[in-house]
Amino acid sequence: MLLSVQRNLAATWYLQIPGMVIKGKLKPMQVALSEDDLTVLMKILLENLAEASSQPSPTTSVQEVVRVRKDVSGGPDHCKEQDLIDSKLSVDQNVTLQFDFHFESLSIVLYNSDINQESKLSFHNDSLRLGELRLHFMASSGKMFKDGSMTVGIKLKSCTLDDLREGIERATSRMIDKKNDQDDNSSMIDVSYKQGGNGRSHLDAVLDKLYVCASVEFLMTVADFFIKALPQSPGNMAKELKELQIQSRQVSTAKVRTERDDSVSPTMTLKARITDPEVVFVANLTKADAPALTASFQCDLSMSTSKQQQMMEASVTDLKVLACPFLREKRGKNITTVLQPCSLFMEKCTWTSGKQNINIVVGEFIIKISPIILNTVMTIMAAMSPKTKEDELKDTSKETENLWGVKSISDCNYWFLGVDMATEITENFKDIEHPLIEENCAVVIESVQVTLECGLGHQTVPLLLAESKFSGKIKNWTSLMAASADLTLEVHYYNEIHAVWEPLIERVEGKRQWNLRLDVKKNPVQDKNLMPGDDFIVFPEPQTAVHISSGDTMNITISKSCLNVFSNLAKGFSEGTASTFDYSSKDKAPFTVKNALGVPIKVQPNHNLRVMGSPDKSGIYDVDAGQNLELEYASTVPACQGKLSILSCQESSFFTLTFVPYGYTEVAKIPIARPGRQLYNVRNPNASHSDSVLVQIDATEGNKVITVRSPLQIKNHFSIAFIVYKSVKNVKLLERIGIARPEEEFHVPLDSYRCQLFVQPAGILENQYRESTTYISWKEELHRSREVRCMLQCPSAEVSFLPLIVNTVALPDELSYICTHGEDWDPAYIIHLYPTLTLRNLLPYSLRYLLEGTAETYELTEGSTADVLHSRISGEIMELVLVKYQGKNWRGHFRIYDTLPEFFLVCFSSDSTEVMTVDLSVHVRRIGSRMVLSVFSPYWLINKTSRVLQYRSEDIHVKHPADFRDIILFSFKKKNIFSKNKVQLKISTSAWSNGFSLDTVGSYGCVKCPASNMEYLVGVSITMSSFNLTRIVTLTPFCTIANKSSLELEVGEIASDGSMPTNKWNYIASSECVPFWPENLSGKLCVRVVGCEGSSRPFFYNKQDNGTLLSLEDLNGALLVDVNTAEHSTVITFSDYHEGSAPALIINHTPWNTLIYKQSGTQEEVELLPRQARLFAWVDPTGTRKLTWRYETNTGQQDLLKDECGQFPYDANSQIHWVSFLNGRQRVLLFTDDVALVSKALQAEEMEQADHEITFSLHSLGLSLVNNEKKQEVSYIGITSSGVVWEMKPKQKWKPFSQKQIMLLEQSYKKYQVEREHGWIKLDNNFEVNFDKVPMEMRHPIQCPIKRDFLSGIQIEFKQSPHQRSLRARLYWLQVDSQLPGTMFPVVFHPVAPPKSIALDSEPKPFIDVSIITRFNEYSKVLQFKYFMVLIQEMALKVDQDFLGAIIALFTPTTDPEAERKRTQLIQQDIDALNTELMETSMTDMSILSFFEHFHISPVKLHLSLSLGSGGEESDKEKQEMIAVHSINLLLKSIGATLTDVDDLIFKLAYYEIRYQFYKRDQLMWSVIRHYSEQFLKQMYVLVLGLDVLGNPFGLLRGLSEGVEALFYEPFQGAVQGPEEFAEGLVIGVRSLFGHTVGGAAGVVSRITGSVGKGLAAITLDKEYQQKRREEMGRQPKDFGDSLARGGKGFLRGVVGGVTGIITKPVEGAKKEGAAGFFKGIGKGLVGAVAGPTGGIIDMASSTFQGIQRVAESTEEVSRLRPPRLIHEDGVIRPYDRQASEGCDLFEQELEIQE
Repeated sequence: MLLSVQRNLAATWYLQIPGMVIKGKLKPMQVALSEDDLTVLMKILLENLAEASSQPSPTTSVQEVVRVRKDVSGGPDHCKEQDLIDSKLSVDQNVTLQFDFHFESLSIVLYNSDINQESKLSFHNDSLRLGELRLHFMASSGKMFKDGSMTVGIKLKSCTLDDLREGIERATSRMIDKKNDQDDNSSMIDVSYKQGGNGRSHLDAVLDKLYVCASVEFLMTVADFFIKALPQSPGNMAKELKELQIQSRQVSTAKVRTERDDSVSPTMTLKARITDPEVVFVANLTKADAPALTASFQCDLSMSTSKQQQMMEASVTDLKVLACPFLREKRGKNITTVLQPCSLFMEKCTWTSGKQNINIVVGEFIIKISPIILNTVMTIMAAMSPKTKEDELKDTSKETENLWGVKSISDCNYWFLGVDMATEITENFKDIEHPLIEENCAVVIESVQVTLECGLGHQTVPLLLAESKFSGKIKNWTSLMAASADLTLEVHYYNEIHAVWEPLIERVEGKRQWNLRLDVKKNPVQDKNLMPGDDFIVFPEPQTAVHISSGDTMNITISKSCLNVFSNLAKGFSEGTASTFDYSSKDKAPFTVKNALGVPIKVQPNHNLRVMGSPDKSGIYDVDAGQNLELEYASTVPACQGKLSILSCQESSFFTLTFVPYGYTEVAKIPIARPGRQLYNVRNPNASHSDSVLVQIDATEGNKVITVRSPLQIKNHFSIAFIVYKSVKNVKLLERIGIARPEEEFHVPLDSYRCQLFVQPAGILENQYRESTTYISWKEELHRSREVRCMLQCPSAEVSFLPLIVNTVALPDELSYICTHGEDWDPAYIIHLYPTLTLRNLLPYSLRYLLEGTAETYELTEGSTADVLHSRISGEIMELVLVKYQGKNWRGHFRIYDTLPEFFLVCFSSDSTEVMTVDLSVHVRRIGSRMVLSVFSPYWLINKTSRVLQYRSEDIHVKHPADFRDIILFSFKKKNIFSKNKVQLKISTSAWSNGFSLDTVGSYGCVKCPASNMEYLVGVSITMSSFNLTRIVTLTPFCTIANKSSLELEVGEIASDGSMPTNKWNYIASSECVPFWPENLSGKLCVRVVGCEGSSRPFFYNKQDNGTLLSLEDLNGALLVDVNTAEHSTVITFSDYHEGSAPALIINHTPWNTLIYKQSGTQEEVELLPRQARLFAWVDPTGTRKLTWRYETNTGQQDLLKDECGQFPYDANSQIHWVSFLNGRQRVLLFTDDVALVSKALQAEEMEQADHEITFSLHSLGLSLVNNEKKQEVSYIGITSSGVVWEMKPKQKWKPFSQKQIMLLEQSYKKYQVEREHGWIKLDNNFEVNFDKVPMEMRHPIQCPIKRDFLSGIQIEFKQSPHQRSLRARLYWLQVDSQLPGTMFPVVFHPVAPPKSIALDSEPKPFIDVSIITRFNEYSKVLQFKYFMVLIQEMALKVDQDFLGAIIALFTPTTDPEAERKRTQLIQQDIDALNTELMETSMTDMSILSFFEHFHISPVKLHLSLSLGSGGEESDKEKQEMIAVHSINLLLKSIGATLTDVDDLIFKLAYYEIRYQFYKRDQLMWSVIRHYSEQFLKQMYVLVLGLDVLGNPFGLLRGLSEGVEALFYEPFQGAVQGPEEFAEGLVIGVRSLFGHTVGGAAGVVSRITGSVGKGLAAITLDKEYQQKRREEMGRQPKDFGDSLARGGKGFLRGVVGGVTGIITKPVEGAKKEGAAGFFKGIGKGLVGAVAGPTGGIIDMASSTFQGIQRVAESTEEVSRLRPPRLIHEDGVIRPYDRQASEGCDLFEQELEIQE
């Protein structure tokens, strides 16, 4: 090191040279630093400093602080005081000190500490190197002047940080560097500091061209290195901290004063600038092309302080984030902009009083998210989150101590027995009064745009665009914060078909964006205390209240293309976020041009496109026949910013192609942005006519494929390929033009599409068949019909065999654009090749088939499909063989005709000695010109009972062996299709059971087979197969026993007289499951461990039981048994004892006396000495489960279910408390004399002040479902708010008045607004209000404020306090409208208002109301649900077939090619389901247990109406049946039941309730779902289809009186408590039933007559009559008079229509169908004349009855929420326009009236 010092000795008068000059040069230096060294250094520093500041007296410390501050403000001018006089005289600046230092370089190497280090002095080991920090060329220079001013400059040329760890692969070790730039002499860090003599100082800092590779993992390691070095001595530290806190508390009051005096702070300006840094985030350093995010920006900061205030301004400009490969050299074109350059501006002003103002403004914020970006971010995040260490599993193999032994309390380490040390109460007796400092902060974000993009790699296409604005204010954040913010939102999705953006979340009324408001408010912390003299609890305001609300309707539009966008996004993002995602996957080009013309073409893209990988913009490229050309966007940076940047990409004129087929004229400027098919003409100069060329553009995942082809395309639907030939004109030869592969498009070359085309099978069949004898005809028939069919035959190579037959169908292609310049053009056609006949095997066995006239048989494995290549469908016989069914082969045959019925039976007979038969069914489906035959069996019977079963029905008798892998194929002989078929069952040696139906799919039940001394119970469950033709019936033993314990067990049955079993024990090995067939009716079992004498106490196996502990005294252990009962099964499970399974742990925590306890009703008493604890189990699990205890003279009884506490006096001055509570899963009963224990154990039973409260309210929500293929809105689903509701505030919460009072109030309020009468207004006797006051007030019946309001559509309140959470959610009104034209039921679903009489007396109720209150404590994982209540009001569902079809069509993807192509494994999932053993699901459920004290879901009351007719126009012929409706009809047809129209059937589903039970969450969820769905299904079968169901369909009693019900109450009588009411303990048990009898009876009668009327209407064949009748009956009569009139009208219409029908029908018929129609018409007329009038009479009866019902119940009509959306011809969805839609709606109605 060089150091030179010059000193001016005559500094006082000779001022030409500085007083002192210091120059220093430092040679390169290396420092090695390990963790230990650093720790030592830190310790030295910290402990020395700590010594100094050990504990000065508080007041001096403050003064010192002040003094120091003043000194500092003086600055480092050390000769200030002596030179005071001097500086006054000489004003010129004398330099007193000048210095200049140079460091060449400094490098610091960090080492990890050595673990196995022997001596302390060993050298550092290179293998432990962590990193190296180098500073290159650092210089600092400065001058000081006499008057105290000075200037200092520091420069650092560059700084690097390297990662030097061994054993880590990495692409680069450089972590921090200077960005590689040309000019080398610029420095990286430049700081200059100036200080004026007057105390003004000025600091400038520049940080230039910094490059940071934020390798998260390395940075974490380095940070760790420094953190670990800090000395840790937790004990002392904590102590010191506490002392410091106390001090600071006392000091803080003083501090406020001193800071005020200190207003002489110096003025200072600071300017800092960061230019062009680059920060790279990367997760995986090993690859140079790993995905990374790089951020770059410019940042300016200026800050100035003066005496009164401090100003700060900061701006960040050009902030942008890119996703790209890690190292620069790998980047190239693979760059995706994540965040477009954006700017951020902030200013802050602080006054010395503490007042602050902050303004933050963010400009346009445009962000892009695509799978590759998401993947990058996720991998980086994953690297950041620390690896979790697996918890070492605690060793559970302790010596098994005696469970039932007595333990001393001192050995038990329970949390509730230790009480926290009392803290000094003086410390925070009173909160220090915060001086209220005014603070304001405003944040504005001008616009945020987020686009979600999809596609491969870096070439992505935007699919979803969200736009939002944000503005907010925050006040007083240091004291009680208050904040409010506004947020707007609008979302669009991209429709690829029209290349337009369509709305997803619409604007409000088409004008402004949807708006959301957020308010946050903090309240002071309050102790819970009762207000003196008040009888109710005061609930303190929550510490933080967040209120989120929107007064707008949120309208969401969902269409098919929108669903498509979501599925694409989901697919893209799920692939992208998978850890296996290959980010370097080859990017697909945005445009691919395929040449399928058969001749070479030349392509010239326009200037916006360029060929992938070529730099120059445009040129002409040759594309040979069958080759591809990949194009991409030429300019990656869009010209203009903002939303247009995305939209402009898709403008059609932007992207065009020009191409020239070889030897033809050119086709210029084809737009290629939108998918579609465009036709152009080209000319061959030599030919007389022009040819047509078709450009087909398909969009796949955002990339477009442009196929240039001729107008003819062939699609092959066979499973084999075909060779296509053309005939050459003059020569009699065929020329091969290509191969059409299965399910692919084959493009006929341009020069051949006018020729005659022939086909020949390819592949394995090539040599067996010749070319077809005839050509595919399509041109000849064009003028006659839309589709042209013909049949080709390919003769067999051998003479005797049948030819192969191909059906062809030519369909016109759908063109989106035709450009021919006025010439003729050739029609574009697609020719489909179909097999004539397809055979599907839907049996779990193989089939062989043989067609008459062919030689070889074909095998068809289970669930596969084959094309029958030779069938002409002209009566040939097909022979089928069912292979290896029950060990034999079975043969059957049938003839194939064109006129086969939809279902027919084939009888198979076996090839064994005695002839046995089995019937199988065949389902016939015609698709176009081909026929699909599916061979199936109506029922599969599966035997899991492990006993032999037999079935019989009329004349069928089948035996089913015990091995359940055999499936019995069962079907009834259909003598009469409408007879309800039943089957009887026999097991082992029993008699036949009663008949039961096999058709009630989805329901479960139990069948009794009587035997000599017992009943066998067999569980039956019926499910539908995946292909909708077969019902799968599984027979299981009703009782099964599962042993999940580690012991081998034996189970015995207790005899009816109560004696123990002697001889018959069933053995169950560990983790085995066996059927159990009870032999007597006691219903009790006992269990013993193999090898032990004694058995357990008896327990019930036929009652639901969530766990009873059976003590096994011999083993000092216990077994847990739980019994799960369902309709069709009972499962008894044994498992090992686990913590918490005993009914109670009893603790005697009193110092004085013995506690004696026993189970009520038994003799055995147990004594528990003071300070002892013991587990308790029921002595007699079948007895009453109550515990009786005695302490001295006090007794009590406990059911050990709920949390309770109580107390009794022990002697004059001490009380004993008892408390029952849950510790984890273990119920504890604790007797103690210490109150502190009680309050700790009961932690937070009472209401606490909430930490947070979040309320969310949304005015209303609308969901519009649009089918954009059919250009119509299907449905509108609305959640809406209520009308005007008046509320009062008697205590702390607003509560609505009853409906009657609301009406009174509203009337008088309207009157008051008009007349302005002041003062108190009397509304009713004892009801007075005053509208003048603010707030308005009521003084009778009670005095409280009132307000006029409404209830939001969705309202959610969530509160959380240290030990409780509560959630209250309400949904006011949910309505589903059908928006289809001519629909039967305009409103499909709506809540039903209760009868007027009741409604008037109750307040308005939401449709769904949920209230959940839970509590938890930190010692336990078990969540306790104190209260869980769901209340759903009565509702109506009205469905017609059109609506159902339209909804299904909307949600099924247009073409699911997979489903069509799937030829094998059709029934795989059904067979998989069969092979599951009895004990499958129960083992897997691992979710956490919860304890439900009160869990209740209200009953469901549903009015169902079904209409099977279509309301719309007659399009039955062309419209295929919708898939789902089709499958329901299939099912019903095969049952032989017919679904008729039903009108207002009432379903009543019983409520679901559990109390004081442990449940796993998902177990409970399934239990609830099953409870309701099974009831619904059964009632559906009984009421709608009239089938018999196993078991009682109503889990409740029911008569015509309709008043007597067991588990049902009217939903409007239910009450839901919020946390407040619950805490106040207002438990309202409402179960009384009343009313509804008149209405009930009338409804039933009206329903019956209604269906008779429908039957007669069906007899009248005439469609119009049926439609009119449907509409009439669908319009509910308003009141009694209207109803009678309606009834009369129906009768008249029948009579008039009938008589006129005799005359008019034949004429109408002749017009439609010619002469045959005339005679058909006469027949129709005659039938109508008879049936019409009688139908009218019955209708009249039904209508009048409905009128009675209406008067009795008087409910209001519900109408549509809004008219259907108007969609223009182009099919683009635009934001909803109410005016246009209303106009269109009126127009349609007018048209209907005219028709």
